[in-house]
This record gives sequence, structure tokens and C-alpha cells, in this order.
Amino acid sequence: MSKAARNAGYTKEYNRKLFLRLLRSGPLSRAEIARQMGLTRAATSLIAEELLQEGKIKETAPSGIPQLGRTPVPLALRQNAAYAIGIYLNRSGCTIGLVDLRGDVLLRETLDLGEQPLQPLIRRLSAILAEAAIPEDRMAGIGISAPGPLDGENGRILNPPHFSLWQQTDIGPALEKALSVPVYLENDASCLARYHLGKAEAQGSENFLLLLADGGIGSGVISKGKVLKGAGYFTSELGHISINHLGPECACGNRGCLELYASIPHLLQGSGYHSWRQVIDALPETEALRLVMQEAEYLAAGITTMSNLVSIDTVLLAGDLLIGAEHLIPLMEAQVNRRILRRDILPIRVLPGRSDPDDQIKAAADAAFDRYLMV
Repeated sequence: MSKAARNAGYTKEYNRKLFLRLLRSGPLSRAEIARQMGLTRAATSLIAEELLQEGKIKETAPSGIPQLGRTPVPLALRQNAAYAIGIYLNRSGCTIGLVDLRGDVLLRETLDLGEQPLQPLIRRLSAILAEAAIPEDRMAGIGISAPGPLDGENGRILNPPHFSLWQQTDIGPALEKALSVPVYLENDASCLARYHLGKAEAQGSENFLLLLADGGIGSGVISKGKVLKGAGYFTSELGHISINHLGPECACGNRGCLELYASIPHLLQGSGYHSWRQVIDALPETEALRLVMQEAEYLAAGITTMSNLVSIDTVLLAGDLLIGAEHLIPLMEAQVNRRILRRDILPIRVLPGRSDPDDQIKAAADAAFDRYLMV
């Protein structure tokens, strides 16, 4: 095959996948797709006709007020355009879901995997794939969202604190070998950060930190519209920056990690409260108020360090921090914007993320869809 033919093939595949990627946000007219892709309407119509014939997209009824002349007919994804399985591993268990390219969760299960979790997980995934009978060309893969640190490039969970069931597990290669489906492992907070990009809760920001607090502290950074990753697909680990170099030793090997202070179990030690919900419900009781103010201060210390390394304009809260966020957000904003270097020209706003229980599944599946729609 000549170089020109290879380039033409690459360009065609790139444009087809970009077309599908654009429709993930909702129905669009051919003219709008052409504008966003930078193609002529004729070129866009050719791609549309191919995808219509393949059954991956469909024409939908026009919305809004009829226009003079020909009314644009919006195009939308069909449910069977492509599928992915999302796996959300956390310190409380494992949730899996079958998700279509439109972002609809078609199946959702919480699994009790026992002390040897890998084989039960493989058996259940195998059954789901057999029952769904998805054509090979429409199976984007399996996306796994898990606490870090991870070796995403090689599909290996490393040594996340308090995650003993999965530590040092080559989960990606094991699932790929057993199921013959591509598998992508990503940090849970980075998955959520990418999922929030472009959605209403991010309020247009393309430079934000997603801060996930529960049994640990997770973080995902979006910089210039992309997930910030370094060598080996390693992502930011805000929970393991030191806020006290003389502090207690963390399971990661560092001392005084933010997670040892701001994760909910550590924050509540000795307080008499057993959950963040209890703390919020007890406000304005003195001890509850102290804990909320203390959490704001700890998190502000970590955010300040992150902001001084990577320029961000927004912090999105996720996990337990969404409970009573209206109490925590003003305290965090005040603390952060007193400390950051760019406070006079680029103050940071703190916003609540979404609290949809399916978001973690959708975010994990997006790890597979993101690769599927990439050339």
C-alpha cells in the first residue's frame, strides 16, 4: 500500500471516529458537525451516509421552531453503535456495568468477590459478554477505575493504601487473556475528571482539579482539556504529597501525606463520629464545625501545592465531599485563595461535582470509549 493510500485511510478513520465522538454529547445537524470537524458539508454527508448504512447513527426528529427552507435533521448515535464494560473498584467493593456509546447504563451490578477476587470477576464478566453477544467490532473494551497508584500502561494495580485485595495485581493482562477484550486501567479520580469535562458542573473549565475524598484522597487533573498524565500513564497523586514532613509514615513510603489527615477515616479518628454524613448532620455542633473547618484547611494545603505546580482555575469535589458541600466550599475557597500565588489574577473556584451513582461506572467505561474513538 502506498504512503498516500495509508494517509487517506488514516484520515478517513480519524474523521469517522471524530464524527462519533461529537455525537456522544447529543444530536447534531450535519452542518454543525461539518463546522466542528472543519470539513465541507459534502464530506460530512458522505461520512454520515456510511455510518447510517452501518446502523451506528440515526436521523432524529427536528426540534425547535421550523425554519424557512429545508429544516436540518439532527443525527444521533444508536444504542448499538458501541459498548463498553465499566468496572469501578474501590475500598468498599466492586461495581460493574454495561454502557453504550451514548452513555446509557444497560446493566449495573455490585459484586461480592470474596478474598480471591480476580477469578470471580472474570467469571461474571465472561457471562455478561456471552449474554450480550456484542459483535467484536462494536465492543470498545473494558475500562477499570481504581484508586492509585497504578501502572496504567501495563494494567497493574500497585500499592494503593488500604486496598490489600488488589495490591500488586496485573488485572489488565489477566482480563485480556481470559476474555479476549482490550482492557484499560485508570486512576479513579482521573476517570471522573475526564467524565466531567465539558459537562455543566465544570462550568466551561478546561483546567481543573477533581478532588475525590472517601477512604483515601484521589485527584485527577484536566489541563488544557486533557487528562494530565506523565511517564507510564501515571497521574497526579494529591493524596500522597506531604503536608507535614515530620508527620506519620504513610503506606506509600512518604511521611505526612495529605491522605493521612484529610481522608474521612483519618479525619474522624477520636471524634466520636463514624461518617462524614454524621458530621454534616450534627452542624453547627462545635466538634462537627471544627472537623469541617479542619478538612477545609487540610484540603486547601494540598490544592495550593497543586495550583503552584499546574495552573488550574477550578476544583470539583467528588465522593464524600459532596455531602454538605455547601458548608465546605466557602471555607475551602477562602483558604485556597489566601494561599495561592496567582490569587490576584486567577482565583480558584470550588464547585460540587455530580452525585449520580452511575457516574463511576460511566467514567470507567469512558476509559475504553476514549481509546476506541482514537486513531
